[in-house]
Amino acid sequence: MNKRHYGVLAVTAALALALSACSGGSTPSSSGSNGGKATVALAVNGALGDQGFFDDAQRGMDQLKSDGHKTQTLQADANNPAQWKSNLESISTGTWNIAVAGTSQMTDIMTATAKKFPNQKYIIFDTVVDAPNVASITYKQNEGSFLAGVLAAMATTDKASFPLSSGSKTVGLVGGMDIPVINDFVAGFKAGVKAVDPSIKVETSYVGSFSDSAKGYDQAKAMYANGADVVFQVAGGSGIGVLQAAKDADKYAIGVDQNQNALQPGHVLASMLKHVGASIVLAVKAADAGKLAYGKTTSYGLANDGVGLDFDNNGNLVPDAIVKKIDDLKQQVIDGKITVPTAEG
Repeated sequence: MNKRHYGVLAVTAALALALSACSGGSTPSSSGSNGGKATVALAVNGALGDQGFFDDAQRGMDQLKSDGHKTQTLQADANNPAQWKSNLESISTGTWNIAVAGTSQMTDIMTATAKKFPNQKYIIFDTVVDAPNVASITYKQNEGSFLAGVLAAMATTDKASFPLSSGSKTVGLVGGMDIPVINDFVAGFKAGVKAVDPSIKVETSYVGSFSDSAKGYDQAKAMYANGADVVFQVAGGSGIGVLQAAKDADKYAIGVDQNQNALQPGHVLASMLKHVGASIVLAVKAADAGKLAYGKTTSYGLANDGVGLDFDNNGNLVPDAIVKKIDDLKQQVIDGKITVPTAEG
């Protein structure tokens, strides 16, 4: 089948072009005595094992370690901001060349910590912190979600191609929290659905947490009971419950952040990827070369394969003709023929 999948090596090559284009005013290398390679610590504002966002960030750390970087990852209680702050500060005292953290929930903590430790270099991903010692990485999740919306709309209107669909013209999205980055997913998803058929109903709900899979399950179960043929999960660890609900309802789901297609075989159509791990690797390697742009933001979208829709390992649930239509729309976004809205309008 004509599936589109971008591995870490391929996406890193593409992202390198974007980083070079955005890295004016770069600072000297953050490398210490570790053979010219920066030592790197990651403070996760939650726990690994979400099979999505945090695990993909850790995959980047694992890649750095295999490449010869000294690394460490600190996990935390997902509901304990005081611990997030303590962990970030603990890796900001000069032991590590670069301290890494991510998600918009860490924005204020990173802002304060970067000011408190002005000589420490930081990378923050999935949000922006305006500080001279912080390199920010963002992702155009609205663009990737646009493709997910197109796929969901096609599934609920094409019973012949998607046998688990009822043709209800109803789809859903379960978000982790009602915050700007998640609402960016919502905006893109709704735009993708509308591009196929404006009459399709889109149900949305928020778990209020990125680590409550039981509540994610319950919200998705309610959507399927109300006629949704497809539910897109953008809820981190909570979204694992969404995928389980798809299986139990014998309907479809769309995964997020990393390839989750094989988690519930026969029910996950595709996964909307954010190449978090690859972007961390790229940023650290740029720091090694003295080219990482601290005080600036690098953004990754469809044009540089920083986000995308991955059909690999989905059991051939999506016909080639549908994949081709989605690829055509992707190219229209890249070419500027389609402008995908953001949560900000």
